[in-house]
Amino acid sequence: MENDALKTYIQQCNASLQPNIALLYEASFFKIYVKFEQYLSKIFESYCIGVPSSKGYCPQRKLAFTDEEHLRAILRGDKQYIDYIKKIETLAPHIFVNSPFNIIFNVADNNTLFNQMITLRNYIAHESNESRTKYIKTCLGNGTFIEPDSYLTKINRRTSSSYYTIYINKIIEISDLILDPPIV
Repeated sequence: MENDALKTYIQQCNASLQPNIALLYEASFFKIYVKFEQYLSKIFESYCIGVPSSKGYCPQRKLAFTDEEHLRAILRGDKQYIDYIKKIETLAPHIFVNSPFNIIFNVADNNTLFNQMITLRNYIAHESNESRTKYIKTCLGNGTFIEPDSYLTKINRRTSSSYYTIYINKIIEISDLILDPPIV
């Protein structure tokens, strides 16, 4: 997925939002976040096999994979499913010189928001006791439980923006930044 395709999808989701229907914010966030994970996975795979971004950037690799099949076999190991986000976080520093993904995991504000988005996505998807507890801790600061749709439309006092807006803007920002060489 190209960056433009992700941004177009976000615009389409945002156009369907209605302020009086908070549940649309939850559904839009979930769908956008899933597309963002797919985007990160595709960029990661491309960079790992030496394919440059749409802006012409290709990070220097410490490890060279011959093709996507070779890469996926290494990432998968004996598992059926590849958790790309965990693989990107743990392996990118070992695969790339000055990993472009450091912008997500090594910049405190980005990492905090990224972890909140993962936690929120997991709670929306699973609604398990474990994901609820983590959502309350990570997103609500151990405060009183509120449903994700209410949380996403809530205004952050520091930024005067809704959490939905904060997260979507961060997705757009990160999707742009990983296409260019990292600022070291």
